[in-house]
Amino acid sequence: PVTITLESYFGAETSPVVAFLRNYLKPNTVASSPVYLFGAAGSGKSHLLYAACVQAQEQGLTSQLLALDDYKSYSPKILDGLEQLDLVCLDNIHVVAGDMHWQVALFDLYNRMHEHGKKLIIVAADQPTALGFTLPDLVSRLQACTVFQLRLLSDDDKQKLLQQKARVRGLDLPDEVARYLLNRQQRDIRALVSTL
Repeated sequence: PVTITLESYFGAETSPVVAFLRNYLKPNTVASSPVYLFGAAGSGKSHLLYAACVQAQEQGLTSQLLALDDYKSYSPKILDGLEQLDLVCLDNIHVVAGDMHWQVALFDLYNRMHEHGKKLIIVAADQPTALGFTLPDLVSRLQACTVFQLRLLSDDDKQKLLQQKARVRGLDLPDEVARYLLNRQQRDIRALVSTL
């Protein structure tokens, strides 16, 4: 299995968000403000979130990643006590926009993490003001985060990414084969990597 790390993020060596996260996750540093990542599906948000937890674990930090996609399956109380961890990562917070109990729980978690000097990384589909949250204080807190917008890859970058993923697996993926995959398969990066 291929480990998802900050270094395995496509373009990691020149990515401002990867450089920021490396510094943000250093042990014994107090987080200045939470990190907020947003962008279209397939832009690498979840990769970075998971990689942040891997990085934290490698550095001896405690962490928890919660994907809120199935938030109706559990209570907002699941967020209680998370400020005891060094890092909390929340994926897809936009799905709870219509639920005031979850909005209040997110607001409270944000405040507790900040008060304890802990690290918080939040992922959503769009910028804070476009998520449909109705709790103004939560929107205000999300806007106070260090915000990064992630972009979708170009076709050339998708080809390079496929070739990079193939090399990690010990395969040589010629340009013609990579272009064939791009032209004949679904275009989103998850489907392309799955095909590979």
